[in-house]
Parts: sequence; C-alpha cells; structure tokens
Amino acid sequence: MIRPETRTSIRRHELLADLVDVVTRRLRENGVSPNEAEIVANDLADHLAKHWGGQVIPFPKDLRRELTRLELEIYGKFLGDNYDDLARQYDMTMSGMRKLIARIRAKLAADVQNDLFDPIRAA
Repeated sequence: MIRPETRTSIRRHELLADLVDVVTRRLRENGVSPNEAEIVANDLADHLAKHWGGQVIPFPKDLRRELTRLELEIYGKFLGDNYDDLARQYDMTMSGMRKLIARIRAKLAADVQNDLFDPIRAA
C-alpha cells in the first residue's frame, strides 16, 4: 500500500530536487560535463538523505555563510584582471572563475551592508 504524500514528504522532495538542480548547475558552470554533473549532484542528494534523513535541522532564513578557505584564497590572488590565470591555477573555466569572483564580491558586499544595520557587529 502506497501512503499518500504529506506536506513534509513533498517539502523533502523539493529540497533534494533543489539541491540536485543547484549542484548540477554549479558543476556545469565549472566545466563538468552534463552527465557527470547530474550523477554527482544526485549522489550528493542520496548521501544527505541517507546519512541525515530523519533529523530535524533548521536552516535560518538569514544564513550568513562564511566564505570558504578556498574562496578567500582565490579572492586574495585576484588582481582585477587575472581571471584566466586563476581559472587555470584552480582547474576551472574562465566563465566559472568570473562567476565565483562575482559571488565572493556579493557575499562581501552583503556582509558590509549587514554591518551598517547591526549595531553589535558594527561596533
């Protein structure tokens, strides 16, 4: 007997499908073939469902994810016009590197903007 889907099961499927879509897109932006990107993305979703399934882990809506060590390393080497050098050094496409630098800039800008309105962090 197949149980009817609950709101929770529908949301779980939406979360995992969104994860697969985002990971696939990010891998494609960084030069991974469509088939490989989809396989890796689905493997990641399967891993999360298997190892973390059944646990309640809230995601805050105002999540401020810190820049990763690698992002900081790359941005520290960015001179404003050396996308191609960095792309080769980190085995990425130039388009992927441009998008990564743009994401890092956006995160840094958002953090500075948040500090302006957060008296505790601004002090």
